Amino acid sequence: MALPIVKRFLISFEQNWWLGLLTLMASLGISGVVAFMLPEPVPPRPTYTAAGALTFETPTPAFTSTGSQIQQQSRAVRKETLLSERVLRGVMAKLNLSVDDVIKMRDKDLTITFPDPKTEQGQPIQLQYTDLQSPTRAIQVLETFMKEMIAYSRWLNTAQLRTKIEALSKRLKETQKDLTAAEEKFYRYITKQGSDILAIQDGSLFSSITSSQQRQRELNLALQQLDGQINSLQKQLGLNPKQAYTSVALSADPIIANLRSQIWQIELMLQRAQQDYRPEHPSIVRLLKQKQANEILLQQRAAELIGARELTPVPSEIRKGSNLDPTRLQLAAQLVNLQIQREGLAKQLQSVIKTDAKLRQQYEKFPTRQLEQARLVQAVEFQRVIYQNILTALVDAQAAEAETSSSLTIAQEPFIQPVPPFQAKKLPKAIVLAAGAGLGIVAGLGLILLLALLDDRLQTPEEVRDALTEREVTLLGQLPWITANFPDEQPNPVLLDGDSPYLPFYERVRTTLRRFRPDSSRVILIASITNEEGKSVTAYNLAVASAHAGRRTLLLEADLRTASKAEWLGITPEPQAAVEPLRYYGAISEVIGLVPGVPNLYVLPSPGPQRDAAAIIESSEFQLMFKDVRGRFDTVIIDVPSLFRCNDALIIEPLTDGIVLVSRPGVTRSSLLTEATNQFIEAEIPVLGAVINGVEGLVTLSPLAPVPLHSEAETAESEREGSEVRV
Repeated sequence: MALPIVKRFLISFEQNWWLGLLTLMASLGISGVVAFMLPEPVPPRPTYTAAGALTFETPTPAFTSTGSQIQQQSRAVRKETLLSERVLRGVMAKLNLSVDDVIKMRDKDLTITFPDPKTEQGQPIQLQYTDLQSPTRAIQVLETFMKEMIAYSRWLNTAQLRTKIEALSKRLKETQKDLTAAEEKFYRYITKQGSDILAIQDGSLFSSITSSQQRQRELNLALQQLDGQINSLQKQLGLNPKQAYTSVALSADPIIANLRSQIWQIELMLQRAQQDYRPEHPSIVRLLKQKQANEILLQQRAAELIGARELTPVPSEIRKGSNLDPTRLQLAAQLVNLQIQREGLAKQLQSVIKTDAKLRQQYEKFPTRQLEQARLVQAVEFQRVIYQNILTALVDAQAAEAETSSSLTIAQEPFIQPVPPFQAKKLPKAIVLAAGAGLGIVAGLGLILLLALLDDRLQTPEEVRDALTEREVTLLGQLPWITANFPDEQPNPVLLDGDSPYLPFYERVRTTLRRFRPDSSRVILIASITNEEGKSVTAYNLAVASAHAGRRTLLLEADLRTASKAEWLGITPEPQAAVEPLRYYGAISEVIGLVPGVPNLYVLPSPGPQRDAAAIIESSEFQLMFKDVRGRFDTVIIDVPSLFRCNDALIIEPLTDGIVLVSRPGVTRSSLLTEATNQFIEAEIPVLGAVINGVEGLVTLSPLAPVPLHSEAETAESEREGSEVRV
């Protein structure tokens, strides 16, 4: 079995072989031009090469650590150091050269070879200078370069030491400021929090908490005693404290008593008159008016005593509440007093509880304050240590200034090297062409491999299956690439024929879904991540398979952004549906059609492309339509737009039992699949499973040439991407 990377390379090679061919042809063309433009070798002009050597000077005994450190650092010499701007300016001044001459010497004529660090220590630095004029000038230029390098080494060591002294002096001042700031911060903290920390340490705060708890227990006991007395009086009187206060106020008022007596007399006279006269008699009418006037006066007087908000508006209730005997009146007044005492004790208890909470909070903050104090002390000590270390380093650097010297010395004076005889060699043209061809082949294959690695499409069913397994998505089955048996057949991807060899695959997906999700396979949302994954074909054929299984099935086209595909089923969509989509969904009994030739299969076509598709989906008519079809049909298959185009699927999903995700080798991208599954997990959207569409080799057809059945857009996309994966 070939490795996955080999499969991806072969697929990429089949799609992008022309890029490799163009790369090979370009490489052959360039190598051919280079081969035919190779010049004939000519003898070079005579040159004079002066050679010399520099070595590291034996260091003198150093009495300071900074001096030893500078001596060690000075041995790490690079070419950029030896050919610094200061060295070039010195050479230019002593030899009276121009800037261009010095730059040419540095880049072309002067060669510096450093010893291998793996060899023994003490190996010299080799220098060579090539001159076209004379050997004397070559020796003079090289000697000048070597002397300037030695002088620069001495200046560099001194400059490093001075730079270090300046940096340490500046750092010492900053550290002193940091130390002073840390000490001031510690003193401010002790000044602000010292009393609280001391109160916890000497036990006074703990004593206050104990006293507060004792006071709470006393107040709770007093409240319990008052509650017992209040409950006893309420049982005796049959009144709560609020009603008792009202009754006491009304019963103690003489005006209320007088009005109540007058009303009672009028009621007595009225009762006697009603025995002799009819209700419309003037005497009865006059007595009723007098009673009504007295009742109004009674209500007004009660409102003056109790208040309009606390008063019961019914006169009979006022008369009943103001009719307390002396004993009950005394008990009611006692109940009101006890309630007032209880409210006062309750406020005291709340105040004590708040004080106790503050004391406990202060006690709980003690570890944090103690840790903060320790941290501040540690910060002060840390800054003191840093200050002392910098001060020590500064004194050491100032003492090392007398020990500084140059690190380089001349190990070999400049001399002229002999010139070897000239031997002309020419590179054969065949070798150049062969090298260009090999480079072109490697570059072409590398380009194809790079395209294969950069393409995040899942090219094979195995890659799609592994990607679904990594994201814990159940694989419901694989679906074949649907073709026609004869080239002249009408291209229709819907399997209306019950004897189609493709239909068992969709039946297998349906039964697998019912076996794994028996309670969540009634209203199913068929979705895909991107276009061209065969989502609509899968939805239609899954509905056909469900209908052939004897289940009353509805195919619901919920893709309101494209035209309806109901013509695949032999259904003509309602022409006025696109004009009034809400009325269309409000009368679904008239628009649901039975598919010809397929028993138990019904279809609700889409009203066509809609500008306000999201508003229609969130409308009440659309929601009620879902409730209606859930009760009418055994299975509802919903076809929605892809997740890459819009979020219609996520809006419709709460109305369904779950989502079935359609993927396709060569189209599904790993990054988009990961993003979609993560979005499902974050939104807690149930994913019933996934199917792999367009798998080749599942069905063996006749040897006649197969005709792929998919839309023109899918065909154009497949030809544009060079992919053979079909819907």
